[in-house]
Amino acid sequence: MPSSPQALCGTVVSAGKMMKAVKVRTSKQIYNSFIKKHFTAYQSHLVSDPNSSLREGDVVRIAPRWRTSKHIRHVVTEIVAPWGPPVEERPPIPNREEMAEERRMKREAKMERREVKRRGVSDERQANGGGPTLKERHTDVIGGPEVVGGEERVVLEKMMDR
Repeated sequence: MPSSPQALCGTVVSAGKMMKAVKVRTSKQIYNSFIKKHFTAYQSHLVSDPNSSLREGDVVRIAPRWRTSKHIRHVVTEIVAPWGPPVEERPPIPNREEMAEERRMKREAKMERREVKRRGVSDERQANGGGPTLKERHTDVIGGPEVVGGEERVVLEKMMDR
């Protein structure tokens, strides 16, 4: 598999402690001009492992992709040298197209849920004859919603009955 210029090779140092994520340690050579010597500098990356197929000790190739969370900015592209069970016995690592398709499907599902939620608000307005919803009326009359034990709707209905 050809690697991109940004691809890094590293060793998995922590696996199985986080869901769908591993810690990979990469190394590079730093030259100290005063001592005139090269030193190894290590850097740790949190890496997305969508199928949880990595084990501690695996040598993997990682590449930067879209952010999965606040600290996870890389994704595993291939297992260079497995440690422990062979690669054939592990779940496969998805390629770039599969991950893009999964991300697109999740985004479409989110947009669909958002539309259903928006239609629910508009249906409530139509039931009120095109006027504001119960929550909007309460906010206009009282000046803000009141929440008692997570039962905001019950409190709003009682306030509107007064």
